[in-house]
Amino acid sequence: MEIATSKPHFVLVPWMGSISHIVPMTDIGCLLASHGAPVTIITTPVNSQLVQSRVDRVSMPHAAGIAVTTIPFPAAEAGLPEGCERLDLIPSPAMVPGFFGANKKFGEAVARHVLGQDADRPSCIIAGMCHTWALGLARELAVPCYIFHGFGAFALLCIDYLYKQGRHEVLASPDELVDIPVLPPFECKVLGRQLPPHFLPATSMGSGLMQEVREFDLAVDGIVVNSFEELEHGSAALLAAGARKKVFAVGPVSLCHEAILDPRASSDDARRCMAWLDAQEAKSVVYVSFGSVGQMPAAQLMQLGKALVSCPWPTIWVVKGADTLPNDIKEWLRENTDADGAGKCLVVRGWAPQVAILDHPAVGCFMTHCGWGSTLEGVAAGVPMVTWPFFAEQFINERLVVDVLGIGVSVGVARPTENVLTAGKLGGVGGTAEVGAEQVKAALKRVMDEGEHMKRKAQEFKEKARAALQEGGSSYIYLEELIHSSV
Repeated sequence: MEIATSKPHFVLVPWMGSISHIVPMTDIGCLLASHGAPVTIITTPVNSQLVQSRVDRVSMPHAAGIAVTTIPFPAAEAGLPEGCERLDLIPSPAMVPGFFGANKKFGEAVARHVLGQDADRPSCIIAGMCHTWALGLARELAVPCYIFHGFGAFALLCIDYLYKQGRHEVLASPDELVDIPVLPPFECKVLGRQLPPHFLPATSMGSGLMQEVREFDLAVDGIVVNSFEELEHGSAALLAAGARKKVFAVGPVSLCHEAILDPRASSDDARRCMAWLDAQEAKSVVYVSFGSVGQMPAAQLMQLGKALVSCPWPTIWVVKGADTLPNDIKEWLRENTDADGAGKCLVVRGWAPQVAILDHPAVGCFMTHCGWGSTLEGVAAGVPMVTWPFFAEQFINERLVVDVLGIGVSVGVARPTENVLTAGKLGGVGGTAEVGAEQVKAALKRVMDEGEHMKRKAQEFKEKARAALQEGGSSYIYLEELIHSSV
């Protein structure tokens, strides 16, 4: 399609780590288009439907300024199953190196495509965190290259501090507390085992990959963050000063779709969730979801389930990987929860319209893994949280939610859940339950029955989030600066 060139042309290449990386970066493209900038989003066949569906949700004048370009991902060539085009689709940690090898070949194909265009060449490239090859393409085009990590500014500030101080290199034990004093007077202390993947043990599969990402991070021209200035106590400005590069806080990006599409019209699951919520009292519902890749051990899931079915509040519980659970767990779910919405604990096996659920007046609490996208969606909806981090930077996000913002309560998880990058090197939770049912119920009670101050603060941040994207708001101004920086 022809793309107007009155404003700089942005090429966005979302990292295929998981849906939680692809969705916010697509939304950034939608926001840039809403400010009149032409945008091309480059992705792979498996992910293109997700990207296009997000683009189709924005108003027509803005969608007309966005092109979605699909380039094949060489999965089979790298020894991966056909269609394995996201890191969260990889069936075995042994395939991770192959995926990253395929990603480099994908980058070569992207470069050939972009350089082969006679017109509409990019004025700026925004690349997902592991697309380290994008820097060479940007330099060949002589245009700025910005990175999008998917993390918040506070987490990135903590990561930058840890790299510079080398504190993680002298840990006596994974259970040693690491002080990250980036936002005085607030404290941020996490266990060594809870540090982000950049500081994985040297024997971990992901350690070398994260070093490459760090080098990319240092070399790019700036950082785009899904956040807003009023949320993270000046973390974006501190990060810009410490990293000596531009930082653009342009979120919450999910709000670009607000009121565009009625979730009741999107799928049977969405209609079921929204109809069930419509029948509940205001602020009475607990919503439980651990993101697109969050899956806890079966024994832990059972403890969580026992808490949810016995607590006094109606609950929507999103269960990922339900089809792969042991038969006894499946049977327990069938006997103790509802799939038809007739009872108190509605289980969704797979996808749920999270933004619409969080924004429903019946929802009073969000139990979350503290992935940044989910955290920010909770903030934008004004919903207090019970935090249950799994891995990555999620333990740092928990500290922001609980200690800095004061809008959440920790369920008390101390050990990370193993994932495809750590491959058994974290000493994290295996097949056991770290958190018991009564502990879960106690955390929910602190929010639902005793958390009036958290609820008030959460509502205040909701108002600030919406104001940030309005004309004259902090995120609106950053979007304009991002566009002008690429002229």
